[in-house]
Amino acid sequence: MAIQTESAKNTLARNNLAQTAKNLVRVRCLGTEVFPSEIFDGHAWNMMLRLLVAHANEDCLSEGELIAATGTPPGVGQRWLAHLVADEQIEPYAAGSSIALTPAALDRVEVFLRGASAIHQTDGPS
Repeated sequence: MAIQTESAKNTLARNNLAQTAKNLVRVRCLGTEVFPSEIFDGHAWNMMLRLLVAHANEDCLSEGELIAATGTPPGVGQRWLAHLVADEQIEPYAAGSSIALTPAALDRVEVFLRGASAIHQTDGPS
């Protein structure tokens, strides 16, 4: 049985971290293949991910709940929600009603997440 030196362990750890960084870049590129690039603004993307989780849990989020859950400033959140509606990523909604991804956006988020999952399976051990 081979004994790894501290230097070898550090090199392995750095290589694993480098692979993870490389995979994150690939995931970001995958995202812009599936969605318009502006969706990957932190606020918009966080909103879409929260909506996917809510959908998976058969839960509903109002505008205020979604904005609060993503830590988005209210004015910024409202502008992003308007953009996401105009871009047909989320369904149009009335004040106080729940917000949901469109069926097409739901499909695209799932395609993205399956691709991202496959990419991250090449990450080294944590």
